[in-house]
Amino acid sequence: MPCKRHALWLSLVVAGLAVSSLHAQDTASQSDSSQQGSNVKQLQQVIVTGTRTTDRTVAESLSPIDVISPGDLQATGQTDLASALNVLLPSLDFPHTAITDGNDGLRPATLRGLSPDDVLVLVNGKRYHTSSLINYNYAVGRGSAPVDFNSIPMSAIDHIEVLRDGAAAQYGSDAIAGVVNVILKGAPGAGKSEIDTYGGIMDKGDGANNGVEGSTAIPLGKAVNGGTAPGWLRLSFNYQSVMSTNRAAVTDPTVNYPPAVFYGTNFPPPTPYERYGEPAQKIYQAVLNFQYDLSSAAQLYGYLDLSKRTTRSNGFWRFWNNYDNNVPAVYPDGFLPHFDNPTKDYQGVFGVRGRALGWNWDLSANYGENNLQFNIDNSINSNLYYSTGYSPTSFYAGSYTTRLFTLDFDANREFDLGFLKNPLSVAWGAEFKQDTYAIGSGDAASWYFNPNTIDPNTGDVYTAGSQVWGGIKPSLAGTWKRDNGAVYIDLENDVSDKLSVGAAGRFEDYDDGIGSVAAGKLSARYQFTDTFALRGTVSNGFRAPSLAQMNYSSTVTLVENEQLVQVGTLRPNNPLAISYGAKPLTPEQSTNISVGGVWQPNNNISSTVDLYQVRVNHQIVYSDQMNNTNPNYPQYGEIQFFLNGANVTSRGADVVFNGTESLGNWGNLVGSVSANYNRISVNGVTNPDLFGPYSQALLTDGTPRTKYVFSGDWNYHHFKLHADVTRYGEVSEISIDTPQSINDFGAPSTGQVYAARWITDLTASYNWRQWTFSAGVDNLFNQYPTKVLLANIAGDEYAAVGLQYSSLSPFGFDGRYWFGKIAYNW
Repeated sequence: MPCKRHALWLSLVVAGLAVSSLHAQDTASQSDSSQQGSNVKQLQQVIVTGTRTTDRTVAESLSPIDVISPGDLQATGQTDLASALNVLLPSLDFPHTAITDGNDGLRPATLRGLSPDDVLVLVNGKRYHTSSLINYNYAVGRGSAPVDFNSIPMSAIDHIEVLRDGAAAQYGSDAIAGVVNVILKGAPGAGKSEIDTYGGIMDKGDGANNGVEGSTAIPLGKAVNGGTAPGWLRLSFNYQSVMSTNRAAVTDPTVNYPPAVFYGTNFPPPTPYERYGEPAQKIYQAVLNFQYDLSSAAQLYGYLDLSKRTTRSNGFWRFWNNYDNNVPAVYPDGFLPHFDNPTKDYQGVFGVRGRALGWNWDLSANYGENNLQFNIDNSINSNLYYSTGYSPTSFYAGSYTTRLFTLDFDANREFDLGFLKNPLSVAWGAEFKQDTYAIGSGDAASWYFNPNTIDPNTGDVYTAGSQVWGGIKPSLAGTWKRDNGAVYIDLENDVSDKLSVGAAGRFEDYDDGIGSVAAGKLSARYQFTDTFALRGTVSNGFRAPSLAQMNYSSTVTLVENEQLVQVGTLRPNNPLAISYGAKPLTPEQSTNISVGGVWQPNNNISSTVDLYQVRVNHQIVYSDQMNNTNPNYPQYGEIQFFLNGANVTSRGADVVFNGTESLGNWGNLVGSVSANYNRISVNGVTNPDLFGPYSQALLTDGTPRTKYVFSGDWNYHHFKLHADVTRYGEVSEISIDTPQSINDFGAPSTGQVYAARWITDLTASYNWRQWTFSAGVDNLFNQYPTKVLLANIAGDEYAAVGLQYSSLSPFGFDGRYWFGKIAYNW
């Protein structure tokens, strides 16, 4: 085994050097990676993520960092941040799941194949709040409740810095896989205001996506002696209307297989009975960002981020003779339940910073909140109907809210020490953080349950609660809080003209039984020649269990063994969960090692290769669904809960090559190739009965092992042509049940491999005075993922009811998308 591992690392390095050599010989043949910006000189851009010095550039960083500009985001043709990052960053994945209830609108993104919870998101360097809904379906990111990237409008973004390295010692909990720091647009100026309108539609005629967005700023206060005003205020906004898509097989289900195999011999009429695709959405977003100089030594600053989104989607079709779930007197042909999820996000930061006694200091307060509601319609509570003779068809089923409050003090300065050639950069700080999680109950009809109301057709108790998503009982509602305090110190020094080193340490203490945790990090970079440097880091980190994972509770209807089953998520301290092996959650612990090289022979060529290993122990996972055999809890057909269930390792390599080439009178080319190889392995599980092979395979094979991005711009006078060619590697799943399970045809169940796909995106734009006209197409060649086989019992909830594609697809399954945009700049 060691020999194979060493051979793998060696092959990656050799491949990187070979591609680098080819790139240097023929830069003009390479395309531009938007992930690195519109110009290779971006390597000279000063960064603020992963360092607390004031003059580090991308090339001088001790850790790998990607810098993404607004032009990069816009060139993708995507209208939401997470989808744009999925195109731009090979190490990030954002699959487009469907029929995952509230997660249709709150989808998680992963970095380096690790849990979405292991990515820390900052806005202007301040911690951003997480979402309140657990990703409870069998999909990538299962069990996580991470930040919703799409609550941040792209119109407000100046640039994004993505630190691909563990940084818990610098920023605290969650920064295991990396850090995404969103920097907002700031001061006014010529060409810094814009308004644009955009629209697009899928090749199949659905999925229309229309909106208007913009950003503008005004000065605050009067300018003195012809200078600039002491402050500014910027408003950015976005309104967006998105139509749903449907890629279900719209056919009579009897066409697919003999009717006796599934749901008996009686089928509903041959109608389009499923909807499977992107949800319909209405989005309203605004960001206010401001800054005001109180004096030459003190400055007020802050921002307010407001986002409201309504997502309308649906669950699985309820067949008319599925008596436990349907009431034929109300829905004689069956029904497709729908849910509306109004989601509200607020984030506000107010701070003052300045300089005193040689120190740069920063004191700030930060509040963030996410609230998600479940409104159910075209549904029914069959248990209520057969108990009382009546059930409404619309329900308010409850809500989830997460809140974040932090109070931070940071300080840094440089010290000239006699025994060091260059000043020592010293940063330190303290933080108080309070997390709050709240669950609100639904109306009584949404959760009503009478265990004595029995279905005479099956002998089972009629299904409890509103169909598609059972309401939250008052006994499960509540509010939970957790406080923690932290202190850190961060040191950096250029020991010589060639060697730079850094060290960081952080200590945190929680008040809810989690206890104390500590993290440290060592970094170094050595400039061997004017054009080549090596860098590396070693660190340990942690992630405290979120309050959502400790307190989330719900009842949802999922497909299991071709049947609709009521699945309850229980808190780890629930007596029923304890009887199945649940224990109190403890923090995840991680160790990170990375080593990389930076090669920049001239201003037109640059390349980086970074190898990494991230080991996460006691990872918090969502247990498998377990049959509930306890007669005291008949409302649950199956149960699940959170546990410290696995030890996981992520190993891989990130490769980025950039280049520019002048074409003389024909303009210039800016291009690059970037790639990620990432392999996840499960080193051990706490209890295989609680976290079995399918869940493990979702971690190891649910995201692509390889992802390549070939990108480029041709700039010719007022015309620009942009292209992205992305190869998403294969993903796979195994049987969701035991090897002895059978599929719909009585044969042994099987898993499936979904083949790699190449996706090509093109955008053309033309500038005329202050106007920019753009048009483009995503997925030019109309690529779809591999269809799910009926023999695949892991995906039979898709194939057996006409849903053709797996939600594991890393690029979705909607096909070609056409779009256009008109922008006015001043």
